[in-house]
Amino acid sequence: MAREVNVRSIVVQGLSVLFLCALIELCAGGMLKGMHEYFTTLMPGLIVMVPPLLDLRGNINGALASRLGTALNAGLIQPRLSLSNEVKVNLASSLILSILASATIGIFAFGVNVLTGTSTIGLLELMGIAVIAGFTSGLILALLTVLVAVKTYSRGWDPDNVTSPTMATVGDFVTIGCIYMAVLLVVA
Repeated sequence: MAREVNVRSIVVQGLSVLFLCALIELCAGGMLKGMHEYFTTLMPGLIVMVPPLLDLRGNINGALASRLGTALNAGLIQPRLSLSNEVKVNLASSLILSILASATIGIFAFGVNVLTGTSTIGLLELMGIAVIAGFTSGLILALLTVLVAVKTYSRGWDPDNVTSPTMATVGDFVTIGCIYMAVLLVVA
């Protein structure tokens, strides 16, 4: 289905989404600020891997959003919530990337803490927290990415203007909560 593309529609869609994203980011920042003592005092060394885990979510889900937007615009995916082969391959790829990259972040975080002399919890604990948080947030966000891409396309919006920035922002919020949950599971 061909859609009319013009500067006005791109700017309106982009500004609407970016305004909403700014509000969500403020909430995520407040949430992270509230957990600052927990991350720095009670779980030494954990704070080192928070930024890369947050970036990981935005990168993986941004790529997923782009692939889904392209597939929707090219007619490879129908604009309905169903698990076609194309959607399954994209979801599986995103989750595998999440697990592998999260484990790597856990290893690197431990290495950075050791090299800088920062007290830290153990390597297996950092890896466990990173993998649990990365996989859990990855699963939640991958499903949300499909939902947002399909729904925006169905409403006549271009998923490329909406899905990637939305998922990067929502990803920060979800990932912070998943890191906290992972800490409770690994340490408890």
